[in-house]
Amino acid sequence: MYFDPILSALFSDPEKNILLRWSNVTSDESEEMRPDATISEIYQRDFGPSRGYGEVKLARPTTDNHALCHDLLRLATLAKDTIDMNKLQAALTFQINGFNITFYLLRQRHDGIYIMQEIGRLAFPRSLEELASFVSLKNIRTLLVVTEAFWRLCQPVNDEELWKTKRRPTYPAIYSLIDTTKDRHRLCALQFE
Repeated sequence: MYFDPILSALFSDPEKNILLRWSNVTSDESEEMRPDATISEIYQRDFGPSRGYGEVKLARPTTDNHALCHDLLRLATLAKDTIDMNKLQAALTFQINGFNITFYLLRQRHDGIYIMQEIGRLAFPRSLEELASFVSLKNIRTLLVVTEAFWRLCQPVNDEELWKTKRRPTYPAIYSLIDTTKDRHRLCALQFE
C-alpha cells in the first residue's frame, strides 16, 4: 500500500509494542465493523487493545461523499468504543481518499461528550515528480503534530474512577443519522432532525 511506509513510521513502534496493521477484520471493540487499518498493541504474538483505526477509499474520477461520510461515522463509532472499552484518553483515526489523508483525534472531554477533531490533512504525491513538493516544512509539521498527538494522548487514562463517571454508551441507532437516499455529490449525508 502506498501510504504504509509513512503511516507505519508514525504509528508503529516495536519497542512500545504498538503496530499499524492493514487488517480488514472485525475489531474487538465493535464486532460488526471491519476497519481497513487498526493501530493495536501487541502482546508477544497476539493483538491487544486498539489505539486507532483507518479507512481507505481508492482514487476515483468523482468523489463519493456518501461513502466518505459513512466511513467517517464508522471511524467515530470505532474510536468512541475503543476509548470506552480500553480506557483510553483518546483514539486516533485516519481517512484516506485517493491521495488525500485526513487525521482525526477523538477524545472524551466532558461528562458524556466525545469530541472528534481534525488534526491534520495531507495530499500525498501521485508520482516521483511530485515527491519533492511533498517534502515541505508544512507537511513535516503536520506529520509531527499527528504523531505527537498519537503518542501523547492515545494512552490509558490516569484516573479510572473519574473516567467511569464520564463515559456513556454508544447510541444504538447511530446509523439512522445517515440519509437513506444516496447522492454521491451531496456534501454530507448526515441529517439531524
